[in-house]
Amino acid sequence: MPNEWKRSLEEYHYDVSLQHYDNANQYPEWFRGSIPINDRHNTVSFENHFRQRALTSIEAWLEVVFWKMYSQPNRRNNVTNQVADYFQANRILPQNLFNACDAYIHNDTRDNLNAIRIALGFTSPAIAVAATFPAFLRPDLFPMVDTRIAKWVGQNMDAHNTADPNAPQLVRPRYLDTQATVLTLTDFDFVFSWTRWCKYKANQLNALTSIDWRPRDVEMAVFRAWGNRNEPHPMIQLEVLL
Repeated sequence: MPNEWKRSLEEYHYDVSLQHYDNANQYPEWFRGSIPINDRHNTVSFENHFRQRALTSIEAWLEVVFWKMYSQPNRRNNVTNQVADYFQANRILPQNLFNACDAYIHNDTRDNLNAIRIALGFTSPAIAVAATFPAFLRPDLFPMVDTRIAKWVGQNMDAHNTADPNAPQLVRPRYLDTQATVLTLTDFDFVFSWTRWCKYKANQLNALTSIDWRPRDVEMAVFRAWGNRNEPHPMIQLEVLL
């Protein structure tokens, strides 16, 4: 039994308080909630909250930007405000953003991921925020991705690739061999392989456990397994699945 995978998913936590957004008062009925978003249950509820409103409310997209950036307190407000200003100045509608994500969901190419990045108003080639939205819209198909995931893959990919050569093979992120501090479009081959690997592992875990695993859950488990800044890496040693 993949006990460490189960443990890692159960221990997943990413603490976010939407109320900390410095312009929350400009968005009545948004950036609220008395319970912080932290564990898997609350995070899945937040995903559902976004999906229910993604086609009708631009505020839902801003909440997710702030959520994604929350672990960077020196940047989360500025980035969210920049995206909000871009939406307003360019009259971006929720449908525009949804359509960009839908194109990527149906054909996950580098160009389609880049189109999401552009639709959000980002001028840098960083992709982690853009990749968050397909995962929120279709967690049954897409995982999120960030530098924490990239570091886990760099350390563990050889063992997992070698043990199961029939599985989609993980590709080493270029980020790891550069001075970059974020994932960019140059890491797309890694992102492409990571998506397929997570889908494959979700199917394996569904056959081995009583948990309903999604690719997004595989990513959550890996995120926790790597550990926080003050913990050893990896914090949890995930079993190789065959």
